[in-house]
Amino acid sequence: MSPLEDWLEGMQPRLTGLLDFELSEGDAWDYSAASLARLEAEMLSRFVPTPDFLERVSGYLGEALLTAGGGRWAWDPGRGLPLVLPDEALALPPVCPADLVERALAAADGGEFGRAYRALELAVVERRAAEPGWEPHKEPTPGLDEVPGAMPSAELDTWLAVRKETWAAWLAEYGERPERWDFSVASLDELEALLLRLVSAPEELAARAELSEGAAWYLGEVLRPVLSAHWCYFPGDPDGENMFIGRPFLKQPVPNGRMVVPFVLLKGVLARREPGLLRQVAERLT
Repeated sequence: MSPLEDWLEGMQPRLTGLLDFELSEGDAWDYSAASLARLEAEMLSRFVPTPDFLERVSGYLGEALLTAGGGRWAWDPGRGLPLVLPDEALALPPVCPADLVERALAAADGGEFGRAYRALELAVVERRAAEPGWEPHKEPTPGLDEVPGAMPSAELDTWLAVRKETWAAWLAEYGERPERWDFSVASLDELEALLLRLVSAPEELAARAELSEGAAWYLGEVLRPVLSAHWCYFPGDPDGENMFIGRPFLKQPVPNGRMVVPFVLLKGVLARREPGLLRQVAERLT
């Protein structure tokens, strides 16, 4: 898992910890400018804010900026920090929430978060004036943004139909012991052995499209009923930094809301190459 994926995976528990344990009940924490003013005031009221608290503040601040200006999370590998990339149509530079937090602590005037938010709001207003009807687009953040799993998705419908129709041929092509492929968690040992035999490194998996698509579908179909999950899909570049874009994934209903990308799990197995790992991961998930 990349640092960005790790940051995104931890966003929901990070913000839950902030809202449930750090902030006052009854206030509206809706990613608005007013909520940022309250958050900055709370941060400045603390004699020595803890690193965990400041990380949670950075997460909320970033989500607020994305709500205002659209865009997505990214990662600065040189500094090891998450970035907010506003909607490309705004042509704005990346924003580092951790830098804004540091500047807010140094200035101590209670207005740093609001200034960053209003700058994005102004850019959006100017873009709307130049292109009537335009709205900023925010890539979904796992566990925070509603996944349109029940909404029509022609890409997902086609993918699922193709996988079902070609399953017998896929198994005949790749499965050494087809009688063991019974969609049980135990059968994942067969899937893992197949992948370790045919794919030497995780970066090679995407190039083996037919193999990887069938393997991801099978893994998902094993996990789907035990997780009570459903297939979802966000269109986009599957080779981008957001692992939930461009590849089918599973989402549990609330309150659990766990999201699993089978293709990413398969890459992890290929990276570690430990027999039995895929079944262990599945058992932990279920």
